[in-house]
Amino acid sequence: MARPKEFDLERALHRAISAFSQKGFAATSTDELMRAMEVGRQSMYDTFGDKRALFLKALEVYVSESVRAMNVELQAPGSPLAAIRSALVHFSERKDLSSTDGCMGINAICEFGMRDEDVTRITRRAANAQRHTLMDTLRRAQMEGDLDAQTNIESLADFFEATLAGIRIAAKAGKTRPALRRIAEVASGTFAEVKSSVA
Repeated sequence: MARPKEFDLERALHRAISAFSQKGFAATSTDELMRAMEVGRQSMYDTFGDKRALFLKALEVYVSESVRAMNVELQAPGSPLAAIRSALVHFSERKDLSSTDGCMGINAICEFGMRDEDVTRITRRAANAQRHTLMDTLRRAQMEGDLDAQTNIESLADFFEATLAGIRIAAKAGKTRPALRRIAEVASGTFAEVKSSVA
């Protein structure tokens, strides 16, 4: 009896991420997923479960990788505020930011809101992990004198997170790469202004 054809699990999963990022959960058919992943229906079900289980696994991988990449930027040595500004600019240059690819995390939030407990759990856990690192970086900025001790770093963290979401949506809406970078640079300038205003 012939053995089923093996496939690259990680590659297939990232192809599923790309498919879901483009069209969302409901609009992506199982047939489209199989073509994108280059796997048969039975192999997909045996490995990932049904379409929903595949979506949740893909979402978890996507947001985990995104947070990991951002946290590396935020934890870079040197000035904490410089790390934050660099993280914003580098984020605007990500290859997966485009009108065709979209952002699987933002798409999931827009499609499901907070109605789906599993989606909310995955996205909230990732957001909390990124928030924790961001707050650590902002506290370090206070300790090193880049920010005044009285600066409301919770508000700065909110602004940072809103900027990331805005860049993602702007990319989905068709903003060019130079435009995305300009958004990041203007936003990063806010942190420089905060520093100079409390010096």
